[in-house]
Amino acid sequence: MTATAPPSAVSVLVAHGAMMRGAPDGSIGRAQAAALGTEGLYVADTRLLSRWILEIDRSAFWEVGSVSEPGRRRIAMSPAGRRNQTHDLFVVRTQELDAGGLTETLAIRNLGREPVTAHLVLGAGTDFADQFTVRTDGRTFDLSAAASSLTVIDDGSLTFDYTHTLAGRTFEAGVRVTASIAPSVRREPVAGRFVAATLTWDLPLEAGGEQALTITALATAPLRPKPAAPEPRVPRPGSSGKHVPQGKSAQPKEDSALRRQSLRDLDSLLMPCPLRPDLTIPAAGLPWFLTFFGRDSVLASLLARQDRPDLLPDVLRALAATQGTVHDPARVEQPGKMVHELRVSELAQLGAVPYGRYYGTVDSTPLFLMALGRVDDPQLLRDMEQPARAAVEWMLGDGGLRDTGFLRYTPDPGGLLHQGWKDSHDAVAGADGREPVGAIALAEVQGYAWRGLRECSRLAAEVWGDPAWAGQLRSLADKLKVRFRVDFWMPEHDFPALAVDGEGRQVDALASNAGHLLWAGILYPEDARAVALRLLRPDFFTGWGIRTLAEGQHNYHPLSYHNGSVWPHDTMLAAEGMASYGLRDQAATVARGLRDAAAYFGNTLPELFGGFSRQDFPVPVQYHHAGSPQAWAAAAGLSACRLAGEGTPRTGQQAGEKRDGGAAPAAEAAVVPGMGAARG
Repeated sequence: MTATAPPSAVSVLVAHGAMMRGAPDGSIGRAQAAALGTEGLYVADTRLLSRWILEIDRSAFWEVGSVSEPGRRRIAMSPAGRRNQTHDLFVVRTQELDAGGLTETLAIRNLGREPVTAHLVLGAGTDFADQFTVRTDGRTFDLSAAASSLTVIDDGSLTFDYTHTLAGRTFEAGVRVTASIAPSVRREPVAGRFVAATLTWDLPLEAGGEQALTITALATAPLRPKPAAPEPRVPRPGSSGKHVPQGKSAQPKEDSALRRQSLRDLDSLLMPCPLRPDLTIPAAGLPWFLTFFGRDSVLASLLARQDRPDLLPDVLRALAATQGTVHDPARVEQPGKMVHELRVSELAQLGAVPYGRYYGTVDSTPLFLMALGRVDDPQLLRDMEQPARAAVEWMLGDGGLRDTGFLRYTPDPGGLLHQGWKDSHDAVAGADGREPVGAIALAEVQGYAWRGLRECSRLAAEVWGDPAWAGQLRSLADKLKVRFRVDFWMPEHDFPALAVDGEGRQVDALASNAGHLLWAGILYPEDARAVALRLLRPDFFTGWGIRTLAEGQHNYHPLSYHNGSVWPHDTMLAAEGMASYGLRDQAATVARGLRDAAAYFGNTLPELFGGFSRQDFPVPVQYHHAGSPQAWAAAAGLSACRLAGEGTPRTGQQAGEKRDGGAAPAAEAAVVPGMGAARG
């Protein structure tokens, strides 16, 4: 049994892309029925239920025990009462999610010696809110043309319907509530978008008897659009072609509480890909990123590759299927560019937000190329040749690599100002707070680009039968590496700049992005050692993880989103990179710190947590709005489990040996965890 949560706690259930946020007793909207808040049953970013409150004999329930697993929970419930007051009714409530919504079964038991009639009341309602109207980011939208309705059917079932037309486009949604025993239904007054009804049952129970009642709340039609012409799946030899959640890992592992919970969290986020439901992808995370994010899904799949090897192929297929084909400034789409996020909710479909298919990221494309190097399925690699060629051409052309020497982005005022993984408005600034100007070249993105070119060079030679192109890509990568060292390295800090702006000036903040350079392998060995040791100094390393921005920088704040907090995936990419350069003691130190932090979060690592050190406070400090679970945080937990026990330095060439002026660094001959053995 799990411990009973405080009355104000929010309990979350998630599976197959559906999410239910509510109270520990399984209700929605009890504490905040007037304002509706963020609780609800969400499918495809649409709130199908904003009220779901069960009472028995005119009394609220108390949760007295619960057992949960991804997508399903059983809750033992007793009517609320006074001390020494005995209630004869006992209810076991089972709630289960699938891609369409909620199914719940009530097993109602009479513990007394006399027959009774249980009077059940269920308050059900919805406002069909888009998640962008619920999350607290200050945006407002004109929904005056939206309309909701309620239809009660003779069998006691009911349907809530919603429609909204904007600029010639129409969005429709609906949810049908059915019960195995027909209820009495009373309509409640409509308030704006909110429609509600009260369902009641009078269930006779013999002494010691039990009655079962099943209730469903399911979308009346798929909210996610179907693909026009899905591409055939080509399973690799020996595979069914389908990912099986919670399947066996690629190799036996020493089990631990962190590993078990990380796998559980990651598996709970698996869902059909929007626009390509034949593909299974890890959603970025709860509560507001329960969809496909190119960057997040690639990084999570790479970090979890040893434990969930079937994730990466579908993520690569999803990226290839949604690759940009035209120039569309509203979506920042360009031919060959990989998508940032996909959404199919009301505001996305009506064009009120640009995120239906949004390309405002500079790193998904080189990460796609990097990840191709970790694929061992010959047919998949052949299928990916044309997407890879288009991706390389985007990097050289619209991405700026050919004309400016680096892969760059231009801030998008209508979407994301900053388009790396640190995408908040103030995440890219100098040590003194100065903001960059023009097209921005982020440090870690150049590392991804270098590794992506190297991987494509190898594949062009070994798989795609184009040695001439392989040589061109290798030459591009070699020149990028030299340019990067010249333009990004800050000798006074022995550390790379966060970015270079459009005027060629270094954005000189000391930031954790440098850890991604270790992971990508672009740094020369002596530089890699300097970066690794710098990341372990107290202004970066808190004892729990690596701060996103070193203490002392102008924008530093331990409870900021990207300027001094600790992100588990960011920390573990740095640790993986340290190990790849032979700095295994340092990697283990970082991994153990994150492993220790995870224990204070019930081994579910959140999206981020505060950047306070162990000396500041004896436990990790929560970031109030952190999402949990998150795919790349769960994958970081798996990475921490792998590296935490590796404390023996590697023999042979070590990071810090003299740079040879052009030969591959130690990382190219070592194993880059999450990336495998680098080749070429």
